[in-house]
Amino acid sequence: MLIIVSRYNEDIKWTKKFPNVLIYNKGDKLNDEYNQIMLNNIGREGHTYYKYIYDNYDNLENYTIFLQGNPFDHSPNIIKNINKYLNSNLNIDFEFLSENILDCNIRGCRYHHGLPIINVYKKLFGNKKFIINFKFGTGAQFIVSKKQILKRPREFYKKIVDLLSYDINPIEGFVIERFHYLIFS
Repeated sequence: MLIIVSRYNEDIKWTKKFPNVLIYNKGDKLNDEYNQIMLNNIGREGHTYYKYIYDNYDNLENYTIFLQGNPFDHSPNIIKNINKYLNSNLNIDFEFLSENILDCNIRGCRYHHGLPIINVYKKLFGNKKFIINFKFGTGAQFIVSKKQILKRPREFYKKIVDLLSYDINPIEGFVIERFHYLIFS
């Protein structure tokens, strides 16, 4: 199992509690005690997650946990929950690690009005029938199996990376946060 952390300038000492952590760092360089890859500060955490998947598509761990640099705002029990995953035989495809799971709708999201949800859906999934109602975990933190990731071709993840690469905080990043379950189901 690998833990991917999307960091800007958060304090990530908490990551020292776990083996196999890779920091994708979009902020100030950390000292050498951290396993880090420096990235340009673009695309929010979604860019980080999907860049990792695209770049490592043929070398994924059986499970990957994706977290923000400060996961505690959305997942106060994240340390306990990660330990649960590390100490068990996993048989899951996808689970939110955020503790606040919200309902969303393809026509809009009452938690963030004005998101281009349908437009981004079409860019990613084409003209497939819309999934009208879906759930999302606030904070964009989840665990996903290699099996689920590989159900989509590598180029699908490149589409996401490209979609999020034009700005530090693209509006599409908020939509992708809502689509993690759809992407991996």
